[in-house]
Amino acid sequence: MDRKEFLSILGLGAAAVACSYCLEGCKTGDNPVGPPTNVDFTLDLTNPAYSALKANGGYLYNAGVIVARTSTGTYLAVSQACTHAGANVEFAGGSNQFQCPAHGSIFASDGSVLRGPASSPLAKYNTSLSGNSLRVYS
Repeated sequence: MDRKEFLSILGLGAAAVACSYCLEGCKTGDNPVGPPTNVDFTLDLTNPAYSALKANGGYLYNAGVIVARTSTGTYLAVSQACTHAGANVEFAGGSNQFQCPAHGSIFASDGSVLRGPASSPLAKYNTSLSGNSLRVYS
């Protein structure tokens, strides 16, 4: 085997390995990264960092969780990573649904799947408002 043939075979092998990693990212199925567990944090709603939650339809991300305020003023919390491919879901305040901008999955306010490609629900967390303190917990 001469040098040119060796380098050609080596290049093909490297290309095959690279392609397998690329194709792995395109496979269908749910995201292997699970939702946050043992969630327990409190947001001081007077803090300007959480001002998005003062308006109906507002939302923010905290500790792997998306916290949203519905069109009626109640608070919701679900895992922020879409169960299909891990992109951050967004809250659509007009419909009180969570939407994935990456592939179009839509989730109900309780995290259940309304439209795929996601097939698993978002993890739902409890919320409790006491004065200006919003607790989010498992």
